[in-house]
Amino acid sequence: MYSTVKEVKVRSTFVAVLHRLLQFLILIFVAFYIILIKKGYQQFQEPQGSSIIKIKGVARISIHNSNLHTDNSSQALWDAADYVIPSIETNAFFIATRKTITYGQRQGICPSSLNDKLFCNSTYNPCKRGMPIPNAFGFFTGNCVSSQENTMINVCEINAWCPEELSNSTDYKINIDDLLNITVFIKTAVSFTQFNIKLRTIKQDTKFSCRFNSDTDPRCPIFQIGYIIKKLQEKDRRINLEALYNQGGLIQIEQKWKCNFDYNVEDQECFPAYTFDLLQSGDDKLSPGVNFRFVEKYRLNETDYRTTTKMYGLRFVLTIAGHGGRFDIRRLFLAIGSGIGYMIIAELVSEFIFMRFHRHREEFRRNKIKSCLQISASNVY
Repeated sequence: MYSTVKEVKVRSTFVAVLHRLLQFLILIFVAFYIILIKKGYQQFQEPQGSSIIKIKGVARISIHNSNLHTDNSSQALWDAADYVIPSIETNAFFIATRKTITYGQRQGICPSSLNDKLFCNSTYNPCKRGMPIPNAFGFFTGNCVSSQENTMINVCEINAWCPEELSNSTDYKINIDDLLNITVFIKTAVSFTQFNIKLRTIKQDTKFSCRFNSDTDPRCPIFQIGYIIKKLQEKDRRINLEALYNQGGLIQIEQKWKCNFDYNVEDQECFPAYTFDLLQSGDDKLSPGVNFRFVEKYRLNETDYRTTTKMYGLRFVLTIAGHGGRFDIRRLFLAIGSGIGYMIIAELVSEFIFMRFHRHREEFRRNKIKSCLQISASNVY
């Protein structure tokens, strides 16, 4: 069966006004929202780029168990070469806030750390010989011995790199005030290949004595760690700063470009906006903070030794987002075409009112829907 559209004219002021009003609202929606606000007349491209990051600042360090430190000092200083590990990353950087160093480890047999909680006594011995210990630092020997940290407590003996971490280690903690004064210089270059446009955050008039502030100096490329932490607190007052400094955390710095290339690019400078988010807190119950280990091995008197360092700190990840747009006639026609398609909404609403709610709906249905039974296949032409 073939169906075709039949035009039925109905005198109804209310429906006629409603129909024109809907058409007008759709026209406003297309013109102002789709074309002007959403820039439906532009072609968009996301920026592609990378950043060069430099960190500066000196920090005081407090040392615990300092009798294990070579200069027997309870205080020390770190500069960027000490707390930035590794020295360079791609769009990221790590600032150490604490580190635990175990000096002079060598392979052998020793008591496990009290931190492992592998306690035992004459009647209870969970130290099954040859089995790996839970933290995977070594294997049980099967013996129950006095702890190196407290001889009044018995713990499982292990075959590992001795002394085990935390049983005889040195803890270094950064001064929080000094940490907050550390500065980060971020130099970013992005390109919009479709438009053959390249942009940088460093300009001829950039002042390198500035400090970034989203309100007073949003174009400054130098950020203070304290300012970033402050912005994180403004977003979430529940952040545990003590846990963040002790256990570390993962922080995102988002650089969002929003550029309009319909104007002269040289005259209209486009700068990114910055936002900061805490992705991994220091008090996460499942996996708190950010930390990693590395070792430095050496050989002395035909014996292999190593120094194990466990680093805790703040890892910052820089992401580049946003878009750049330029006028494109094809996009404009597509936006107008989609707007014309929306006009069918006014027709559907008007017909729905006539078919379901109008007092003459039965008459409208009879005139709107009609079957032509007289036309047969034999007299089509």
